[in-house]
Amino acid sequence: MNKYLPIFILSFLSYSLAQAQSFDIRKLTLKSDVILLYDQDSIVYIDDVINDHTTQHYYQLKSVSQEVKNNTGFKFNNIKLRYLVENEDYFKVYEKGDCMGIGKVVDNVKRRFYGMLFLQKNNKQYNVIGIVQNDDPLSVWQDVIKQVKSVATLEKIKNLQERYTKSIDWFLDNNTLPDKNFVKYYKQKGILKTDTAQLTEQQLARARGLFFNGNEIFLDLIASTDQTEIRNYYLQKLKDIVFQSEYEFGDCLRFKRIACMLTNDFNENYDDLNRTLSDLLTKDELQNYEKRPIMNHLIDLIEKKTYKIGTFSTSKL
Repeated sequence: MNKYLPIFILSFLSYSLAQAQSFDIRKLTLKSDVILLYDQDSIVYIDDVINDHTTQHYYQLKSVSQEVKNNTGFKFNNIKLRYLVENEDYFKVYEKGDCMGIGKVVDNVKRRFYGMLFLQKNNKQYNVIGIVQNDDPLSVWQDVIKQVKSVATLEKIKNLQERYTKSIDWFLDNNTLPDKNFVKYYKQKGILKTDTAQLTEQQLARARGLFFNGNEIFLDLIASTDQTEIRNYYLQKLKDIVFQSEYEFGDCLRFKRIACMLTNDFNENYDDLNRTLSDLLTKDELQNYEKRPIMNHLIDLIEKKTYKIGTFSTSKL
């Protein structure tokens, strides 16, 4: 990673920002006092060497394309914006497999690239808590700006019950889920009575519609509704897999996990023969033609309700 990029640097490759961002735009927006869109050619990197073991790092923008959010009366004025650097201001211990290389194809066509800075005010100093840079055109960035502004409306809501409800609407609108700390906060405040998010009837209907249209991240939100309907949905997914002419490892793994979920891990019996058969699906020793009869056998068991339905949860998939 480029040494000039801060702790929250967020990288994108061939995905659209609006569709496949790899960061929590709600949290980052709510934590930021100021959000700026800028032309990547306008950013300057400054190193301020303090001593032989400390260097402070800053961004300086020559121009700002758009103020997306400004809650503090921030004035541009070419001020320096400090950011944190790994192995300088903070230190992360990497474990094996915790690194990933990223490559990018560059041609000779001159393009204008944009970035977005997320700033948090600390006394009179503005610190960078996030930066996004990629090769998307300005039209895609405008979609992100709309999303940021939709988040910014949430922080203006003072009534906690209303803010919770509107936040759930935002999660559904943006095909994402509330995290554990979100739920924990509203339980702490008395808005929630359990450790799971609660939806209005209208929100639950939306979540179910999204789920049955293929957005399975909403499984946890609808898991307590019609068990048979959810079971039938996943049973069809198993049939879709078995009808394929070829099975990739991912197909077999998904089949196995769904089968385990629909049978409560074969009634939680680890010595069950059918569980052993399901484990064979992800073994290299078997060819596709040998896996198909096992899949059909497991589907038959599920259709006959040989086992009770397990708990529906995305963690099992």
